[in-house]
Amino acid sequence: KKVLQNISSKSRWSGISTSESIVPVTSPTCASSRRTPIHITIEIHPENESSLKSKRLFESSLDRLDKKITLRELATIEGEPLSVSNRVLSVTCSINSTNATKLRFNRNDGLPLFIIGQNAAPKGEFVGSVGEIKNWLISQDFDSSLFCTKWISNHYRWIVWKLAAMERRFPQCLGRKYLTYQHVLAQLRTRYEKELKGARLPAVRKILNKDISATRMTILCVSQVLRFRSKQKDGKTHTEVRLELTDGWYSLQAVVDGFLLGLIEQRQIKVGSKLMVCNAQLVGSDDGVDPLDDCYDSSKRNCQVLLKINSNNTRPARWDAKLGFVSPKYNHHLGGTFLVKSLRDVIPDGGAIPAIDLVVCRKYPKLYLEHISDSNHNIVETLHLTEAEEAERLSEHEARHQLTSEKYAEEARTYCAKELDEDAPEEWKKMVASGSPEDFYQQLGENEKINVDSWEKKRTTLLHGMVLKSIQDSLKDDSPNQRSSVPYIRLLVRSFSHLEDLSLNEAHNLNTDEIPSVELLFWRVSEQVESLLKEGSVLRMKKLAAKRGRFDEITLTAGPETHVEPLHHAPTYQHILMSGYKKRVPTSLVSINIESKRIGANRETRDFDVAACIVKVLRVSRNKSLAYL
Repeated sequence: KKVLQNISSKSRWSGISTSESIVPVTSPTCASSRRTPIHITIEIHPENESSLKSKRLFESSLDRLDKKITLRELATIEGEPLSVSNRVLSVTCSINSTNATKLRFNRNDGLPLFIIGQNAAPKGEFVGSVGEIKNWLISQDFDSSLFCTKWISNHYRWIVWKLAAMERRFPQCLGRKYLTYQHVLAQLRTRYEKELKGARLPAVRKILNKDISATRMTILCVSQVLRFRSKQKDGKTHTEVRLELTDGWYSLQAVVDGFLLGLIEQRQIKVGSKLMVCNAQLVGSDDGVDPLDDCYDSSKRNCQVLLKINSNNTRPARWDAKLGFVSPKYNHHLGGTFLVKSLRDVIPDGGAIPAIDLVVCRKYPKLYLEHISDSNHNIVETLHLTEAEEAERLSEHEARHQLTSEKYAEEARTYCAKELDEDAPEEWKKMVASGSPEDFYQQLGENEKINVDSWEKKRTTLLHGMVLKSIQDSLKDDSPNQRSSVPYIRLLVRSFSHLEDLSLNEAHNLNTDEIPSVELLFWRVSEQVESLLKEGSVLRMKKLAAKRGRFDEITLTAGPETHVEPLHHAPTYQHILMSGYKKRVPTSLVSINIESKRIGANRETRDFDVAACIVKVLRVSRNKSLAYL
């Protein structure tokens, strides 16, 4: 199955059940549709468990391995979860992302020994310090100029946390075998080869360096829930909640919106949860930052670079999904985002919707939103006009502007010419004052003629600009109110039901009346996009804004930045009907009268199509008429 199935509408937030001890295996820089592979012997019997050395499990020589399996296959082998304490060391159970760098191993068998600060140092020999690891890397002929102390401690942290979580998740298969000092060194070697020697930077480092935009779809894991407390002026304590997210290689700090904050408080998002994020925004630095800089710490409040994520562009990922960038080959047709399957999954004020397929149920005539503002740019009046009313207002405005311009034009020309001629050269002034300017010009020398000709050209240009500015200033003083109008189209849409995501029983029992319909306001729509907005058409729209309406309903907003395109495979008319589309049918006045007495909040029940004769029209106000049918 493709990784895009991770964000199916069936993946509700309430379905997240990842425990704190379950942390996914990380990947290199890119995600793929395949599950994370690990090497393990399939048949494990109690009598030979002790003979399975960690070296045999994790070294790269494939001739010593029986089979390469995925995490999901390993979960099947593991069976029902067993007691962790019986098969996993107690020190392994206490490891988290904050204390992983303090873990030390037994020098003899390579198993976890203690955590500095939590347990007293044992009398035996132990290893795991940054200095010892650095010396080991140098002894392996690694180029010491390519790595620093922070690089070692950073990767040591994430490798230890990952291996400990794997042992806790699969105690029967991996207990006391996966988290070993030899395995940590082997993975450090792999990361050196990939990142430093092979220059294959992981996802988070590329985002922080701004080598790749943060909008790209990425799968990240929650490593910490950060809570920063501060006192306000009224003496109350305010708590700001942020997330530390990691791709298994590096980490960054993320700020969340209100809906995601609620999920954090309900513990539906917690340490170990995997999130699929797209259209994120990196804030705090124009040039980016390197995670290995001494000033960078993703767990501190003063972290200068933050990742801003919102609920409409964040979804829970599968527990075994690979961390890092999602390969473009799986979502290139979506523009690097995921598809929201239903309007029920849209969160009001949760950021722009990445992509959604909608059925246009109703299209209403184009309207214009008129704003009348004063000299301080404060809106004093707002009106909704039809195309005919907009044309009438525009004609009135142009006629009034033309009359006023003619009124001030002659006065402005006289005043501006007088002011401008004060800077004219003396030869030109004498020529104008003379009785015969042509004869005076002929008597001038060559240099004087050049000065006069140059001034004549310059004067014409300057005078034209000064007159226009003077007329505009006079118009502002004469009519302090300014008018502006914005065209928009109002649509009624429903989410398109993808039948391939439904079972046969669900498709058979699908009730189209239960599919919600929402209002979509499309501002400044182009002619090309307007030609696509036809009733009964199915369109894929990207970057729609969602807000809460007057009746606690979702209202969608689109603009010039919204991308609209028809589906690559046109759906059948029966498929469109199953998505809730109903063709327009005239309703009798008797039925309308009956329905009006039990009308509800649903927009479709408030709209009727009628074929009737207009008996009488009354002008109620300037912009409102009453018609009798």
